Amino acid sequence: MEKRIENSSIALEINGFIFSLEPFLAINGELKKPREVKERGKGFELVFEDCSGSFKIEEYPPKCLRIEAGVEKGYSKNGILAKIHCKIEGYRRLVLYHFTYDPEKYFGEADTPYEYPCFREPRNREYSAWSFPAHLKSLNELPKGLKASQILLEGDGCYAFLLAVSNEGSRGFITEWSNGFSIVLDREAEGKWSKALIAVFSLSEDPYTAIGKAYEACFEALGKPYALRKNKTLAEPFRFLGWCSWNSMWFNPNEQAILKLYDSLVKSGIKPGFILIDDGWQDELKTESGARAIKSFKPDPNKFPNGFKNLVKHLKDNGVKYVGLWHTLNLHWNGVAKNSELFEELKDFLVDTGEFAIPDPNRSFDLYNKLYEKIRSAGFDFVKVDNQSFVGYSYSNKIPIEGAARKLHEGLEGAAYVNGIEVLNCMAQQPENQFNWLRSTVSRNCIDYIVPHKKSRNKLHLYFNAYNSLWMSQIVWPDWDMFQSHDPWALQQAVARAVSGGPVYITDNVGETRPEIVKPLAFQDSSIPLPDHPGLPSRDVVMRDPYNESIPLKIFTRITVRNIGVYGVVASFNINKNDEIVEGSVSPSDALLKQGEFVSYEYFSGEAKLVGVDEKIPLRIEPMGVRLHIFSPVKNDLAAIGLKDVYLMPRGIVSGYSSSDKNLVLEVYEPGEVLIWSMRPIKIKKEIIQKTGNLYFIKSSNTPIEIKR
Repeated sequence: MEKRIENSSIALEINGFIFSLEPFLAINGELKKPREVKERGKGFELVFEDCSGSFKIEEYPPKCLRIEAGVEKGYSKNGILAKIHCKIEGYRRLVLYHFTYDPEKYFGEADTPYEYPCFREPRNREYSAWSFPAHLKSLNELPKGLKASQILLEGDGCYAFLLAVSNEGSRGFITEWSNGFSIVLDREAEGKWSKALIAVFSLSEDPYTAIGKAYEACFEALGKPYALRKNKTLAEPFRFLGWCSWNSMWFNPNEQAILKLYDSLVKSGIKPGFILIDDGWQDELKTESGARAIKSFKPDPNKFPNGFKNLVKHLKDNGVKYVGLWHTLNLHWNGVAKNSELFEELKDFLVDTGEFAIPDPNRSFDLYNKLYEKIRSAGFDFVKVDNQSFVGYSYSNKIPIEGAARKLHEGLEGAAYVNGIEVLNCMAQQPENQFNWLRSTVSRNCIDYIVPHKKSRNKLHLYFNAYNSLWMSQIVWPDWDMFQSHDPWALQQAVARAVSGGPVYITDNVGETRPEIVKPLAFQDSSIPLPDHPGLPSRDVVMRDPYNESIPLKIFTRITVRNIGVYGVVASFNINKNDEIVEGSVSPSDALLKQGEFVSYEYFSGEAKLVGVDEKIPLRIEPMGVRLHIFSPVKNDLAAIGLKDVYLMPRGIVSGYSSSDKNLVLEVYEPGEVLIWSMRPIKIKKEIIQKTGNLYFIKSSNTPIEIKR
């Protein structure tokens, strides 16, 4: 890495990228540009008129730069602690993640095909609950006020990743797209400061490492590496197929409707492992303006006349393992209704906003503990916490924005932990939230799956989820949201959920479930065949735009089976905006498999082929079509492909081992149809349903399968 000072800017040249930074720091209430920048050890000294500051650029690990600023007399009147004006040269295309606004008319009114990306100049202080990826060729295409959280850039044989950091009470974001851009740290509250981590800039020959290194270096510096997904365990309820009330019942979930729906699912052959009661259960106050505030922790007596406890018990007595309940981070969309039973109970833990009351971040544990004690006593196992995006608006000019988010998350997750409650985060893709999912393991990965069904929205739902997973998977298991199996394009949605690696749950209407779509998502005990890691776009499409280009969206993951090896899984989708047939190829190397021979098995066509690790299989996918390739490792001329009853077939094999006479023995997860591929004739002490070429379709019970060669 080469460093040089050019006037008041610092230029870094590394792996073909030139990254220049011009710092402005808040001193005595105003942002000031240093009079002089001097190199000092591994960092830089910033000389101002009446004080000095520091600008530290630390390389950790190699080719990963942590950028930190510090200053004497640090004080901000408008909340902005630092603004670093930047320029990047040496890239040819990029993926930008903004959280400024939802796409125009995306909910309901928009025509198909929908034009995306669609940018406009944002209104003052406007931001969205969601992260929106966009593939671009230049940063010059952006409106000046757009707010981005991170950028992935592709150069000549190298990738660079820039992550703005939220810490020290401030939301970190990237904006001011004019002759470069600015990284901004904004508390939205007046106060003193002394130092803050501003950004992390990492480089690697592959995009996954560039992103992973940045997040690891960032969270290590912030002192919370435990918040990285790699240091967490996926919460137990989300290991099972679920059903949620939202798109099925909207604002009207009720006891009888939920029981009727559950009976309908069971009759169709689907037994969800969890049930989630979404918005609409509350005993609430509704104003003429449409505001909604909660009055009691008790449910609406007209919808749940027997309360929650009997309903939850009935569901669990009839096979449901876990039941969840929705609420917002501020308890309801507009908070707590004043002059209500709940306000009187909680007023010591609330902040009065005039018409309503919201949580006091400093007393958040006490507040959420009261809520979760009641939720747990009713038998609930987890919560879906919505509207986390309210923080930036509601505490502005009162409490530093990141500090408020951090204290709320600490209180909520602490209260959840002591009460045995798991947390599913929602509407939370703003930086102040993403840096503070400390213990929780799951968060929604993109804007809602929307009903009524429209082609463009279905396509963009997959696009947003796939590319958001590149960064979301660093801190949580991405939740691709619920879907309906009676959606006209449900097969795409189902396969995407299967490879996502996160929660899988439907929101079907009574009597409309399509078992052929849903059943392969789970085993008979409702557990999900989870892959080794969240699904990600394959390397050849990371920097491409499968919505606007005639290429397939390819999402890969892997599955490790004990004593057999690592399988590759690649799901390929046609999400082309204009419904063009797309062509491409798929290979074991798309799943980052390194060496060896594999049997490629396409789930829907049944086509099987022996391939090398880099061999490309042609793809031609019709509009809204999907392909699912399983790449099974070959050993001794044999490949155990897996259980045909689930989309992620290899997970149906628990383990394999060789008996004393070198025969292969497979332990399967459950009875079903197991596929084996062999170049030589084999003998099996099971019923062979069918033999097609080198493929054996075997009817299996719970006992191991012994394969004699």
